[in-house]
Amino acid sequence: RSRERLGVERIDLYYLHRPDRTRLYADAIEVLAGLRADGVISEIGISNANVEEVRIALDVLGERGLAAVQNEFSPKFNHTSYPELRFCGEHGIAFVPWSPLGGVGGGHGVGDRFPVLAEVADAHGVSPQVVTLAWALSLGDHVVPIPGASRPASITDSAKALDLELTPEELERISAALLQR
Repeated sequence: RSRERLGVERIDLYYLHRPDRTRLYADAIEVLAGLRADGVISEIGISNANVEEVRIALDVLGERGLAAVQNEFSPKFNHTSYPELRFCGEHGIAFVPWSPLGGVGGGHGVGDRFPVLAEVADAHGVSPQVVTLAWALSLGDHVVPIPGASRPASITDSAKALDLELTPEELERISAALLQR
């Protein structure tokens, strides 16, 4: 139905967003593998998954069969997603943080809640949101944050993170303050 609504012959990346925890996870992944084999989808992603579930997906799909893992990851919420971020990096899987600024309205006060972000932002003449996204990007080439935006100015501001070069010392300060290891 998604393919028909989108008006495409194949969906490039299809996510299992909210797995039914009453069913075997491997069974759901096998259904996605079948959709890929039938040409309905090109790539498979999973969301809200822990390391064990990522391992199960890899067991079913093979080492390069899982394209992406989309989990919540932000300064205020990373205690359960940092292990998945690292695991994905070790296995060549894109890690796609949703709500990387902290959720609805979370970006507005990120510098107030996490002063290190405001300090580094001031030093570079950018917003704390840009520093937050640049920090997330620094966690690995496989990290692709997806900030939401309702205003064009927010999109333009977020894009500055791609060019912001934080020093190793700044990255260490931010990680020490934010990561809940």
